[in-house]
Amino acid sequence: MKKSPKKYTPEVREKRVAHTNPPYPTPTSKPSLEVLVKNFTYKDFKKILDKGPFTIGEWADMLFISERTLHRYAKDNSSFNGLQIERILLLEQLIDTGNELFGKEGFKTWLQSAPFSLDSDRVKDKLTTHNGIQDVIDLLGRIQHGIPA
Repeated sequence: MKKSPKKYTPEVREKRVAHTNPPYPTPTSKPSLEVLVKNFTYKDFKKILDKGPFTIGEWADMLFISERTLHRYAKDNSSFNGLQIERILLLEQLIDTGNELFGKEGFKTWLQSAPFSLDSDRVKDKLTTHNGIQDVIDLLGRIQHGIPA
């Protein structure tokens, strides 16, 4: 006589992991970047524009848009797109660090210099790429901490 095969029944165990900081937004967490991006208008940009030593034409070059487009944004209080917002916020970090370190006029003068650590390129010329802006921010950080080139 043949034995009937046993049916396999897996053990079901309930596993729970307790998160101290949940990876999802909670009502008490800060607003997400998505919310900040949607609401970043020319009015917000104007606050950053007033802090820095750059003209509207220089901002247009750094954001890869025309001066006319910036003036249209000002007239309509339009929102910027995501890449422009990222560049503006990175440049705001640069402006804040530079103004803190050199003062507004000193920072404006320093932007015209050509430090050895930037391959003797003018600082202002480096501000057209993300990596160039990051290099300048890193250089300001080294200057703040007294680290030579």
